Amino acid sequence: MRTLFTIIIISLGFVSAAFSQMTNDFPKASWAFVGYASPDSALESWTWALATGDKKVMLQSLTPEAQKEWQKQLAGMTDDQIKAKATKDSAKQPGYTIHKREVVSDVEVVLHISMIGSDQVMGMDVKKIGSEWKVAGPKQD
Repeated sequence: MRTLFTIIIISLGFVSAAFSQMTNDFPKASWAFVGYASPDSALESWTWALATGDKKVMLQSLTPEAQKEWQKQLAGMTDDQIKAKATKDSAKQPGYTIHKREVVSDVEVVLHISMIGSDQVMGMDVKKIGSEWKVAGPKQD
């Protein structure tokens, strides 16, 4: 009986983990730093960092190529200026929806996303670097 109970609990954990990975709506109020274990978590961690103005996490969430681009954009801005801009820019963002997860390869996924309330869908390229997923930026065709 104890073994059966353990198997059920473990199975429910796997189902719960699988379900959470398939959640499609990410309202801003739910954003958090959730690490880089999956493409979804990398995107959520990056959007949380953008919304809070956390420059360190924002850059850590990106591929090396994307980091260079963002460092150029942030050059000359103080941490306070970055946080103020993030607060202003994110005030209008209700969150995002993932419409599709396009697996390009074992190390690349394109998340097709839109802002909640918008019909405009864009591809966000996410790449696996080592054991972590990092945001590469908008998918370039």
